[in-house]
Amino acid sequence: MTDQFRETTVRVAGVDHRVRTEAGGRVRTVAQLESAHTKAVKAKILELRRANLPAYRAAVVAAEAASQRVGKRWLEEQDAVRARALLRRAERGTFVSHASPWAAALRPTPKFRFTGEVPAYLVEIEANHYATSDAAQQLTLSAERP
Repeated sequence: MTDQFRETTVRVAGVDHRVRTEAGGRVRTVAQLESAHTKAVKAKILELRRANLPAYRAAVVAAEAASQRVGKRWLEEQDAVRARALLRRAERGTFVSHASPWAAALRPTPKFRFTGEVPAYLVEIEANHYATSDAAQQLTLSAERP
């Protein structure tokens, strides 16, 4: 295995939290490392959600107040429904609401932060194109075939 770790930065309320998973012990393959890292990131997000429960409760109160103040317009009512669902998920420790299957599609996409830094484990295969060493090797093998 070429990469011995995976690292993700999760930003919540302007604070960066690093989640790093290293290979070793029961984690021996790339697939096991990816799976373990995904579980670690989800666990960190759930931990941060539980830490922010008072803020979620305040958001629910504000959304319900706005829904009632405006005169029960549909958009404000849906904001209140989404806020309550997010609070329930944070309390339960789940990512997807089982009450309505389309609720997950209504969640906003998390913001991604890109930097100009290229991680050390990536290899440049063309100008401004990078891949892992395994992928670069497979690309060169497939390019050699007629």
